[in-house]
Amino acid sequence: MTMETTLMNVKTLNTRQAARGGMCEGKLNDSEDFNAGLVELSLKTFDPPHGEAYEMLARHRLPQDSATKEIFLSFSKGAADGSYDLTPDQNTVRLTFVHNISETESLIYSQVSGKAELKLDPNTGVFSGELKDAVVQYREEETPVSLNINVRFEAINKLVKYTTSHKSYRAA
Repeated sequence: MTMETTLMNVKTLNTRQAARGGMCEGKLNDSEDFNAGLVELSLKTFDPPHGEAYEMLARHRLPQDSATKEIFLSFSKGAADGSYDLTPDQNTVRLTFVHNISETESLIYSQVSGKAELKLDPNTGVFSGELKDAVVQYREEETPVSLNINVRFEAINKLVKYTTSHKSYRAA
């Protein structure tokens, strides 16, 4: 390989567009920004009746410390695109929110109400949609603590988006 060919290959690699890994952004409690720096989509198997499902993980790291806030949204494989109620007994769509306060303390919220508008394109592997007025809860002692989630998202099968101080992407 000549030096000219090597330089051309390096230039091509440097100018090639990075893989698009997805996004998840919106508001928590209508006031706090949620902008995921990590978006993953994977296929997992859950206990019946949910069964095999696509699961999106969207992680927002708080800038002031190492705490993270994570949205886990799973959608049963083979389910129809559309609008789903996020009731506690919903089996096609499951929403969990995790606030990792520290390395040893996490608050895990489960779905209570709201809507999930979902679409999965089997040709491109893109899972997209919106969570509208999604209410999740955890119990502190016997007192329920609620959180409202309004986000738009897009996750791409077999791709992971992560960000650090500089935007970077990596194929999974």
